[in-house]
Amino acid sequence: MKRTRFSSAAIFLGLILSFPVVMPASGVPVPTSVPAASGPRSADDNRPPVRVYMPDGQLKSHTVRVYLSQNIHAGQNPRLRLLRSHAVTRKAIDEANLLEPGLVAPGQEWVESVDGARVRQTGTLLLFDLSEMSFRFKAMQRVLPVVSWMEGGSERVAVGASEVNVADIVATLCYTLATLGLSLLLVIWMARKVGNHPLHFLAGADGHLSLARTQVACWTVAVGGVVLGYGFIRLHIPDIPDSLLVLMGASLTTGGVGSFKDVQKQRAAVVACPPPIPVDLQLADLVRVFTQGQPPELSLAKAQMLFWTLLLLVLFIAKSILDGAIWEVPWPLVALLGFSQAGYLASKLNPQNQ
Repeated sequence: MKRTRFSSAAIFLGLILSFPVVMPASGVPVPTSVPAASGPRSADDNRPPVRVYMPDGQLKSHTVRVYLSQNIHAGQNPRLRLLRSHAVTRKAIDEANLLEPGLVAPGQEWVESVDGARVRQTGTLLLFDLSEMSFRFKAMQRVLPVVSWMEGGSERVAVGASEVNVADIVATLCYTLATLGLSLLLVIWMARKVGNHPLHFLAGADGHLSLARTQVACWTVAVGGVVLGYGFIRLHIPDIPDSLLVLMGASLTTGGVGSFKDVQKQRAAVVACPPPIPVDLQLADLVRVFTQGQPPELSLAKAQMLFWTLLLLVLFIAKSILDGAIWEVPWPLVALLGFSQAGYLASKLNPQNQ
């Protein structure tokens, strides 16, 4: 009888020991055959990711655009936060502010660059007023856009893929004008250093103010200033519009041909051994032609070229400042300036003006 009880107890103990157990950190054995309980899966895991796109180089004086790749409405309380980097500067007070959009427009389309390709996207356009944003006398601020909104009783957050620049056009103009001024002062100092007047850069071989050289100088300063300002705003090399390249090329060609004819006049004067021609620069020289042995005459071709040059210069500078980007000069205006330059060269190449 005792052997039977002992055998039954041994068999029962062996059955218990045959089940493997796992000892967790709490020391309570848990059979491995029992699966661990898993909580309910969150509904957020099934939501598609939302992309934030904020165009680079926007001006704070303009309405700033931010795009979401999902349609939301104003009742979802969308907000924008702009995070800034602080490698050198201190953190600004207004960085923690949540900005409320002035307009929420779902169902919009836009085009953005993705891996070098232009891709058309759809979603929501958010418009913000950043005119009160503090720049601390800097031309631009590099920010990371973060957009939050309410959806299904919980807050959703989307972060931009990369930082972008927001610019202050007033500070940009100040830095650009200061840099251009220092550059021009350096050129003037170099001219003075060799004993020449700086305006002699614009003088022709006949000692009068050259329209072609003046045009080249004006376009050089204007385009250089706009490219410099663009660099302050976006900090990368800009894409020069094709129409602007053609315009600069036409101006340089006109200046080159005009200089070539001036050199020919100068060589002819050296052969004839006349007295030295004094340099007499007058603003009226830009619309006059000078023929040897005759009084100066007004030139309609030069006046037309001067008119279109001034018009395009004003438009180019104003549009570039207002848009915060290099203005692409319309091709019809480029053609008009080209025709005026052709008329100028025709009068320049006229043998009667030699």
